[in-house]
Amino acid sequence: MVAVAGTPMPSPGVAPAQRILFCANLCVDHVCEVPTFPKEDSGQRALDYRKAIGGNGANSTRVLTQLRNGRSRVSWLGPVPRRDEPDAAFALGELEAAGVDVELLEEVGGDGLPSSFILASRDTAARTIVSARRGTGEMSAEHFAAAAGRAFAEGATRGVPCWCHLECRQSPAVMLKMATSWHAEASSLAPCPPLSLELEKNWDLDELMPLLRLCDHLLIDQGFAERQLADNILQRCHDAEASGARVDVRGCAQAGIKELPSAPDGAAPPKRPKLSSAPEGAAAAPLEGLGQHPALRFLCALRRAVGELPDGRSPCWVCTWGKSGSFALEAACGETFFQPAILQEKAVDSVGAGDTFIASYLHARIAGAGTQAALACGAAVAGRKVGQVGFANLRSAVPQALE
Repeated sequence: MVAVAGTPMPSPGVAPAQRILFCANLCVDHVCEVPTFPKEDSGQRALDYRKAIGGNGANSTRVLTQLRNGRSRVSWLGPVPRRDEPDAAFALGELEAAGVDVELLEEVGGDGLPSSFILASRDTAARTIVSARRGTGEMSAEHFAAAAGRAFAEGATRGVPCWCHLECRQSPAVMLKMATSWHAEASSLAPCPPLSLELEKNWDLDELMPLLRLCDHLLIDQGFAERQLADNILQRCHDAEASGARVDVRGCAQAGIKELPSAPDGAAPPKRPKLSSAPEGAAAAPLEGLGQHPALRFLCALRRAVGELPDGRSPCWVCTWGKSGSFALEAACGETFFQPAILQEKAVDSVGAGDTFIASYLHARIAGAGTQAALACGAAVAGRKVGQVGFANLRSAVPQALE
C-alpha cells in the first residue's frame, strides 16, 4: 500500500478540528486498458491491467482527504461483507494508506466486496463499467444513525462533524431516514452542518421530494437530469401550477427557459453566469444558447417541482454535464451559475472525474467558497484528473485562494 502523494498521514494524538462523513460506494476495480473498444464477439489483448479500489466513496474520500490536507478527518461510511474478507481488507487498507478513516463501516455479510470490471479505451479515454454486488447489501439506516451519533459524541477527539455527504444508493424512504438522523444530531450545533446528496440513479422524483427538501446541496448527474427531462418534468410543473400548487422561482425566465412561466413581478434578476467554455489556457469563447441548456432547464423545473423551501434553508443545486461544464441554481433566490469544463490537451483517464468534482466542490464549500468559486474548484481539479491516471498530486490544481 502506498499513500496518495500530497496526503499527510494523521499525526498520533493530534485530532483535526473537523470531521466529514462521506457515505458512498466502495468496490474493487479491475481495469483493462485497451487500444480501442473491442467489437462484439471478438478478442483483444489488454495494454495494461490494474487492480485498484473504486466506487464513489473510495474516489471522493481519497481526493477530499488530499485537498483538506490534514484540516479535516474524512470518514468513509459504507458496507463491507467482513473486515477480513480479502477484497475488503485490500480496499480498507488502501483507504487507510490514503489517510481516510474507516472506523464507521458496517459489516453486512455477503460473498465478497462489490467489484467493477472496467474497459478503458486509450484512444478516447472513455470507459465502460460492469459492476457486481457479490451478495453484499447496502448500509442500513439504523447503522447510519448510530454512526452519526457516535461521530458527534466523539467530536472532542475525532473532530466535530462539519459536513455529511450521502450518495443516493437506496430507496428515497431509506435515504430520508438517514437524512433525518443527520439533522437530529446536527441540530445541536449552530450553524447546522450541511448535508449534501448525490443523485445518479433513476429514482422516482415524487418519492425524492421529502428528501430533497432536507438537503443543503444537491450534486446531480447528467444522466439523472436527462431521464427526468425525458419523463416530462417540465409538463408536470405546469400541471402542478395549473392545480394551484405554490411555486416561487426567480431567475428561470431570465435564464431563457421559455417553457416555464416568467418570474414573479418585482423579483430581482439573477446574476448572469459567464458564458464561456474553453480549453485550459485558451481564451474564453461564447457558449451560445446557454439559457436553453438542458441542465438549467432541469434545475429550474426541479425548483418549481419542490415548491416551498423549509424556513431558513438556502440550498444550492449543482448539475454536472461532462465536457460542457457544470451548472448551479441557488434555490432560494433563483440565481444561476455556469462553469465551463477545463479541458486537457489529451484526455488520459476519465474514471473518477465526477467523484473528483464532488470532492473538490465539498472542499471549496468547507473552505468558505461561494457557488461560482466552488464550481471553479471542481472544474480545475476534475480537469487535472482527466489528464492523468489515478488521483495523485491533485491538490496542486486547487485555485490558490482555496488551498
